[in-house]
Amino acid sequence: MNKEIKEILNNYELGELLSCEKMICGYSNTNYKIDTSTGSYLYRICQRQSLDSIQYEMNLMQALKQIRFPAAFPIQRKDKEYISLGNHHWVTIYEFIEGTQPKVTPKTVEEIALTTGQLSQFKNWRQLPRKNPISLDICHKLIKDFETSKYQYSNIFSYFIEQTEYLNSYLTQKIPKGMVHGDLFPDNTIFNGNKLTAIIDFEFSCPDYLLIDVGVAINGFCFLNNRLNRDLLIIFLENYSKIRRLTPKEIALLPYYIQWGGHGIISCHLEHNLLSQRSIKQLNRVNELMERVKILRQEEVIISRLIQDFARSQPHFP
Repeated sequence: MNKEIKEILNNYELGELLSCEKMICGYSNTNYKIDTSTGSYLYRICQRQSLDSIQYEMNLMQALKQIRFPAAFPIQRKDKEYISLGNHHWVTIYEFIEGTQPKVTPKTVEEIALTTGQLSQFKNWRQLPRKNPISLDICHKLIKDFETSKYQYSNIFSYFIEQTEYLNSYLTQKIPKGMVHGDLFPDNTIFNGNKLTAIIDFEFSCPDYLLIDVGVAINGFCFLNNRLNRDLLIIFLENYSKIRRLTPKEIALLPYYIQWGGHGIISCHLEHNLLSQRSIKQLNRVNELMERVKILRQEEVIISRLIQDFARSQPHFP
């Protein structure tokens, strides 16, 4: 790996490689912390993104940098580009930001809510069009592939078909749009203590309904022992509302978008790559999220009332 990194570094003005350390892998990329004679950086091997998708992410990051959004930004090469070709994969190099993955606490919930609200206010989202890579359309496509998939998961498939159809009428209603991150879970954030310093991994970002990020972030930061914590939910809504107030229609639809926050991630695991490769880690995560969504649906009326009560407590709510 050192040989490849040294060759890629020739395209940058980052000095000589001193050391590299493989970081804990996620589901999408392989990351290395590299130390050079000029500092520390994140060396990212993009395992499943297309070149167009990576370029979209680079364009978005430059736009977010202009508004000083808290993120880890890509490093420019000598030729002003951001993407390099490694050994049969694309490579990008990012700022390395010191910090940790946060624990779920009232303070970290407050931080992610405020930052989610900040991204929701990004004004130039129409200049960065693309389809959402995690969507109902993808769910319907996956369902068509179930019968011929290499691996069969009857319980997951039956749940997925029914839940996709259940959410369809709610998630197709017109509500405010903007730029969404799409994967606001703790492992895509960097905290210094209780202070959020950066959002990372924008590979699923796209313009879509803003309630998607609200539902996903609630899944990421408002669950304890796989159950929605009502106190953390209210903390999230209170702080998100400081930046952007939800509309009455969004308030009514939020319980379904919280379900989608789990269901959409299940679709991502099925697409990459549970239908063709068996992964115990991914299967465990899918089963955990599936159980979560089932409970959310059982408690849908209670959650809806809680959200409505919060909304009515806010000044000037219609």
